[in-house]
Amino acid sequence: MPSVRSAWAGASEVGSYQNMQLCKYCGHVKTLVKSHIIPRSLCDINSFGICDDELFCKDCEDKFMIYDAYAFKLLHEQGSHRKTLRDEHGEVLGVYYETYDYNKLKLFFMSVLVRAGLSSVFFFKHVKVGSYLGLLKGALDTGQAPAVNDFAVFLAYYDEIKKGPVMFPPAQQKIGKIKFYHFHIGHVVFYIKVDRRDPPSELQPILLQPSGRLFLMKFSRKGANEPDILKGIARIPYGSG
Repeated sequence: MPSVRSAWAGASEVGSYQNMQLCKYCGHVKTLVKSHIIPRSLCDINSFGICDDELFCKDCEDKFMIYDAYAFKLLHEQGSHRKTLRDEHGEVLGVYYETYDYNKLKLFFMSVLVRAGLSSVFFFKHVKVGSYLGLLKGALDTGQAPAVNDFAVFLAYYDEIKKGPVMFPPAQQKIGKIKFYHFHIGHVVFYIKVDRRDPPSELQPILLQPSGRLFLMKFSRKGANEPDILKGIARIPYGSG
């Protein structure tokens, strides 16, 4: 007859086993942790990050920490470092950073895309990465962001909303027939291309680049559709990016 200690040990093992599931990143059966798909640190203090506790194991979740930390430092802590870009009439077109780490920032946006695309949380139901998952994981695992046009990214911000979280479900948007997803993180909006074709040439002045400035286009409260985005880019002075 098994001892009481053996019975408790067996029950503990069963409980631990029941808490183990398939990690959607590495594909191994492990204990999963709470994963913040949009990091809480990048949302306003009174808001919350959207999380999923049926997504990744701790080892895989930890892969994203360096990118999350950099995005928080740049977009939140160093927000005062942004400079204003105006047109010839003095109207604000957006803001920019003189320098930034292209590799870390782009991999952050790619990691958010992976997390949202693999999550079963209803908030992210419209995000699908499909056959692009291997390319995304390859970049994240090696720590090497791809070239500018691969998973091309550009940023915007809401100028008219000063307080409170801006949390809208990510959605697909086509610009010049090329598919992008846009995500809201606090008051910053990022667009990331999920399409094998190159982004429209009109977007080149505001895409994340390995060198040069990081530009954030100003959006009104209503956001922006394709004509608004392209019209705004056309107003950026040549050579400002």
